[in-house]
Amino acid sequence: MPQAITRGRALGILAASAALATPLRGSAQSASPAVRLGSNISDAFAEPWYAVDAGYLQRAGIDATLQIFAGSGATATALVAGAIDLAVIDAISVANAISHGVPLVGLTASGMFRVDQPSSVLCVAKSSSIKAPRDLAGQLVSVPSLQSLTTVSVQAWLKRSGVDPNAVRFIEIPFGGVDAALAHGTVACGYIGEPLLSQALAGDARQFAVPYVVFGPVSVIDMWVARRDWVEQNRELAKRFVAVMYDVATWANAHPDLTAPIVAKYAKIPLAQVRSMRRATYATSFNPATLQPQLDVAAEFGATPRRFTVDEIMAKL
Repeated sequence: MPQAITRGRALGILAASAALATPLRGSAQSASPAVRLGSNISDAFAEPWYAVDAGYLQRAGIDATLQIFAGSGATATALVAGAIDLAVIDAISVANAISHGVPLVGLTASGMFRVDQPSSVLCVAKSSSIKAPRDLAGQLVSVPSLQSLTTVSVQAWLKRSGVDPNAVRFIEIPFGGVDAALAHGTVACGYIGEPLLSQALAGDARQFAVPYVVFGPVSVIDMWVARRDWVEQNRELAKRFVAVMYDVATWANAHPDLTAPIVAKYAKIPLAQVRSMRRATYATSFNPATLQPQLDVAAEFGATPRRFTVDEIMAKL
């Protein structure tokens, strides 16, 4: 069952994870409206990095402070606790927060997944005998978070491939640990995303499957989320922020050469590694059809307590 996110629990987890967050500030004037942004280390979650570093928020008259958290769970916790105003997290986190009385709401999509250009995939060791979905029955598979969009995508992909998802065991391993887990045989299969996927594929891992295909050819990986009370108090600022993010997305999609140094800076990896990566793209508008399939699959596999609709989790700006 999904784990409840209460404000008390959020404050406790936030205190433990605060040391992992890296605060960075844009250079806008202090008289500008201020927003506190949150993200984690992933190319698909990098839109806030570009918005700050490329000066988009500053030029829009918005003073932004950015915190980088250890993972999406810590980011969502900070948002629930009121330590940040806006963050990029996945739709399942939003739906579960709402189901437990925490008034989070989505503003628009951010990172997008394209099946023909996958930036995260299931991998196996190059020496592995696993060739087909049925070979995963009885095996241990790693995912970055057990209650996540990734996990339900793998479960749905297994079911649609004729494999009982309950026949596969899941373990939580961050992207950075999957390559070694595959090499040592700790897991038979593991989910890896950029900025570490290309490095793993250049080593001892090989691509096995793209489970996000169950959501359609294009789907939302993460979206901009705020507390509903913040949106109600800052509706015009929220509208302006969304417009700026569409400008950021248009620029980032067209200029991976210019965003690469920013990814290298925040992810703390060599620029050459970023340039060899499968890069994410970002939403220049919001299409509900790229989000609803995720909510349907999340309910089907118990990642949310019921089926949510896009209208329930998105703000009407």
